[in-house]
Formats: sequence, structure tokens, C-alpha cells
Amino acid sequence: MLCFWAVFFVVSTQLVRPLLRILDQREQQAQGARHDLETTRTRLREALAASERELAAASVEAARERAALRAEGEASRRARLDGARELAQQRLAGLTRELDEVATSLRSGLRTEVGRLAQELAAHVLGRGIVA
Repeated sequence: MLCFWAVFFVVSTQLVRPLLRILDQREQQAQGARHDLETTRTRLREALAASERELAAASVEAARERAALRAEGEASRRARLDGARELAQQRLAGLTRELDEVATSLRSGLRTEVGRLAQELAAHVLGRGIVA
């Protein structure tokens, strides 16, 4: 029986206790790793949520900026169109005045020319000169 206790003591102190210490250390390392993993996951979720909030805010700001640029572009386009329309109206009015002046000038010239042509025609038809 003494042999049993001697073997038990030797096996217990030399084999079982070191093995249990190693297993306890592994278990503690595994728990530490699990804790680190959960901490990292939590930080990752928080970082992801923060990134999504920032992205949403950036998207809203970009939409606001796009709308402002569109409005600015539309106002610029309208201003240019109004300016071009005004210029075209001015040119059209100028050309209309010029055309009226030319037409008036031509009408007065035609009136004098009609009288002269009528005298020539009458002289040619009558075969003699006509005094006006």
C-alpha cells in the first residue's frame, strides 16, 4: 500500500499538478482571448456605427451642396438666357428700325422714280416728249 501512495504522490506532483497548471493557464489564456475578442468586436461595432453616421451626414451634406450648385447653375443659366434674350430684342429692334428707315427711303425714291417712269412711258407711247 505504501507503494500505491508513493506512486500516487509522484504521479500527482510530477504529472497531474503540472498538467492541471498547464490546462488552467490555457483556460485563462482562452478566456483572455475571448475577452479581447469581445472588446475588439465592440470597438469594431462602435467604429462601424460611427462611420455609418459620418457617411449619412456626408451624404446629406452632399445632397445639400448638389441642390445649392443646381440652383446656382439654374440662376446663372437664366441670367445668361435673359441677357441673350435682351440682346436679341435690342438687335431685333435695331434691325427693325433700320429696315423701316430703308423702306421709307426706298418708298420716297420709288415715288420720284414712278413719276419719271410714267413720263418716259407716256413719251414713248405718245411718241413725243411730255413736260411735267
